[in-house]
Amino acid sequence: MSQISRDEVAHLARLARLALTDSELDSFAGQLDAILEHVSRIQAVDVAGVEATDNPLTSVNVFRDDVPQPCLTQEEALAAAPDAVEGRFAVPRILGEPE
Repeated sequence: MSQISRDEVAHLARLARLALTDSELDSFAGQLDAILEHVSRIQAVDVAGVEATDNPLTSVNVFRDDVPQPCLTQEEALAAAPDAVEGRFAVPRILGEPE
Protein backbone atom coordinates (compact mmCIF):
# COMPACT_ATOMS: atom_id res chain seq x y z
CA MET A 1 0.00 0.00 0.00
CA SER A 2 1.33 3.40 -0.96
CA GLN A 3 2.26 5.61 1.98
CA ILE A 4 2.55 8.88 0.07
CA SER A 5 0.35 10.11 -2.74
CA ARG A 6 1.19 12.16 -5.78
CA ASP A 7 -0.91 15.00 -4.32
CA GLU A 8 1.16 14.94 -1.12
CA VAL A 9 4.34 15.18 -3.18
CA ALA A 10 2.84 18.12 -5.08
CA HIS A 11 1.96 19.77 -1.75
CA LEU A 12 5.52 19.26 -0.45
CA ALA A 13 6.90 20.64 -3.71
CA ARG A 14 4.75 23.77 -3.34
CA LEU A 15 5.94 24.23 0.26
CA ALA A 16 9.55 23.88 -0.89
CA ARG A 17 8.82 26.19 -3.85
CA LEU A 18 9.84 23.54 -6.34
CA ALA A 19 8.32 23.46 -9.80
CA LEU A 20 7.94 19.77 -10.66
CA THR A 21 6.60 18.26 -13.85
CA ASP A 22 3.92 15.57 -13.81
CA SER A 23 6.52 12.88 -14.52
CA GLU A 24 8.72 14.18 -11.68
CA LEU A 25 5.75 14.10 -9.29
CA ASP A 26 5.09 10.49 -10.22
CA SER A 27 8.76 9.58 -9.94
CA PHE A 28 9.27 11.31 -6.58
CA ALA A 29 6.07 9.78 -5.20
CA GLY A 30 7.49 6.33 -5.92
CA GLN A 31 10.91 7.19 -4.52
CA LEU A 32 9.52 8.75 -1.34
CA ASP A 33 7.21 5.78 -0.89
CA ALA A 34 10.22 3.43 -1.11
CA ILE A 35 12.08 5.54 1.46
CA LEU A 36 9.12 5.46 3.85
CA GLU A 37 8.87 1.68 3.40
CA HIS A 38 12.53 1.28 4.39
CA VAL A 39 12.02 3.53 7.41
CA SER A 40 9.02 1.49 8.54
CA ARG A 41 11.10 -1.71 8.26
CA ILE A 42 13.80 -0.15 10.44
CA GLN A 43 11.21 1.00 12.97
CA ALA A 44 9.82 -2.54 13.13
CA VAL A 45 13.16 -4.01 14.31
CA ASP A 46 13.00 -5.25 17.90
CA VAL A 47 15.78 -3.46 19.76
CA ALA A 48 14.73 -4.40 23.27
CA GLY A 49 17.82 -5.19 25.30
CA VAL A 50 20.18 -3.54 22.81
CA GLU A 51 22.38 -0.94 24.48
CA ALA A 52 22.25 2.41 22.76
CA THR A 53 25.48 3.85 21.41
CA ASP A 54 26.18 7.40 20.37
CA ASN A 55 29.61 6.73 18.89
CA PRO A 56 31.11 3.32 18.11
CA LEU A 57 34.63 4.77 18.04
CA THR A 58 36.64 4.68 21.24
CA SER A 59 39.09 7.47 20.37
CA VAL A 60 38.25 10.65 22.24
CA ASN A 61 39.95 14.04 21.95
CA VAL A 62 42.81 12.85 19.78
CA PHE A 63 45.02 15.87 19.21
CA ARG A 64 48.61 16.28 18.20
CA ASP A 65 50.96 18.50 20.13
CA ASP A 66 51.20 22.04 18.85
CA VAL A 67 54.75 22.36 17.56
CA PRO A 68 55.88 25.64 15.99
CA GLN A 69 57.13 25.20 12.45
CA PRO A 70 59.02 27.58 10.19
CA CYS A 71 56.70 29.66 8.02
CA LEU A 72 56.69 32.62 5.65
CA THR A 73 57.36 36.09 6.93
CA GLN A 74 54.77 38.77 6.23
CA GLU A 75 56.94 40.20 3.47
CA GLU A 76 57.42 36.78 1.83
CA ALA A 77 53.68 36.07 1.91
CA LEU A 78 52.81 39.46 0.40
CA ALA A 79 55.57 39.27 -2.24
CA ALA A 80 53.41 37.18 -4.59
CA ALA A 81 50.21 39.12 -3.93
CA PRO A 82 48.80 41.21 -6.79
CA ASP A 83 48.25 44.09 -4.37
CA ALA A 84 48.97 44.82 -0.72
CA VAL A 85 48.00 47.73 1.52
CA GLU A 86 49.47 48.41 4.96
CA GLY A 87 50.91 44.91 5.24
CA ARG A 88 47.67 43.13 4.22
CA PHE A 89 46.35 41.50 1.08
CA ALA A 90 44.25 43.97 -0.90
CA VAL A 91 41.20 42.54 -2.62
CA PRO A 92 38.38 44.15 -4.61
CA ARG A 93 35.40 45.42 -2.66
CA ILE A 94 32.34 43.15 -2.87
CA LEU A 95 28.59 43.46 -2.33
CA GLY A 96 28.64 47.25 -2.44
CA GLU A 97 30.33 47.57 0.93
CA PRO A 98 31.33 51.13 1.86
CA GLU A 99 35.01 51.96 1.73
